[in-house]
Amino acid sequence: MTSTTEPVPFASTSPAASTLRALGAQPVTPRTQPPYYAGRPIAFSGYVDDFERPIAAMEFSLDGGASWTAYPTEAVDKSRGVNWQFVYTPPRAGRYLLQARPVTADGTPSPLVAGFPFEALPEGGTFGPSRVRPVGGSFADANVFRSRELVGTTAEEAAFLSQSLGVATVYDLRTANEVAAHPEPFILGVRTIALTPSSEGRRKDSEKRLVAGVIEKYGQPEERMRANYRRYVQEYPLVGQALRSMAADGRPALIHCANGKDRTGILCATLLRVAGASRAEVMEDYLQVNEDHADLIAAEAERLGKGMTTHERACLMSFLEARSSYLDAYFDEIDRTYSSFDAYVANGLHLTPEAIERLKALVG
Repeated sequence: MTSTTEPVPFASTSPAASTLRALGAQPVTPRTQPPYYAGRPIAFSGYVDDFERPIAAMEFSLDGGASWTAYPTEAVDKSRGVNWQFVYTPPRAGRYLLQARPVTADGTPSPLVAGFPFEALPEGGTFGPSRVRPVGGSFADANVFRSRELVGTTAEEAAFLSQSLGVATVYDLRTANEVAAHPEPFILGVRTIALTPSSEGRRKDSEKRLVAGVIEKYGQPEERMRANYRRYVQEYPLVGQALRSMAADGRPALIHCANGKDRTGILCATLLRVAGASRAEVMEDYLQVNEDHADLIAAEAERLGKGMTTHERACLMSFLEARSSYLDAYFDEIDRTYSSFDAYVANGLHLTPEAIERLKALVG
């Protein structure tokens, strides 16, 4: 059931709030209850009976009782009550008051009104869109999410991941050095799988590569990154490992590396293509990271770009940003090595038809 009424944010000056105070109730969320977020459905339920008359419908209001939306109940005799459920997706952050009342067979609304005050936090919680983003969907219906590294995660953010999003597994794609620098916070109820890149041993510290006087040694802008993405096809068996694990688990997952751009980008792009998304849809999702991480890109460009020439700065930005030519190089290398993406899925990722179907269901 969904509401057709426009909700009115719950305020302490509303008549309903006054009634709550008079009854001694307080609009609080129990600590054991997961937080609610704008854009994600919330299920409310309750029980009501009127032993003198059968209940024919339940009515719900989100505008302080100014209007009511009725939903008929299954036919019951007057000796039985009704267990009801109402699902509502708050469109924006704010405090709300859901009111519910039964309607008897003669069409008379009951004077007994139950109130359910709740608060919807901004979509994405305090992570915000720059920290956690659904892959190939919206927060309301996604099962796979991507982010930067989770260092500094707060208790509220952890609750958002595990309880509101339902994340069961975190796939950490960082190198051992990156993990040592920023240890992964372990979230109660969520398992973490560390998938260390196989090429870690010969990788250099990016802090030493992306500095004035050194960065231009890696070629023209985009040249080094295209080469990196081509190497991902051979050097990242973790893509297949992660996808097989996700298919076997079948539950919501979060994917991240250090900055959530390259390693996370190719894994999410591969997942979307396996799930049937078009190249255009995959590219759109991949490039969204530039907007998601605009603050991080700007901060890194300012910090690392001091003293750089125009050419060096162009090289630097090619390292910091996601570019369409990078993902094109990745898929082109797949076609060159395996002859087709389908062959890569079967022979490179080792995904069975059953696993592919489970991934499609997971991505939706």
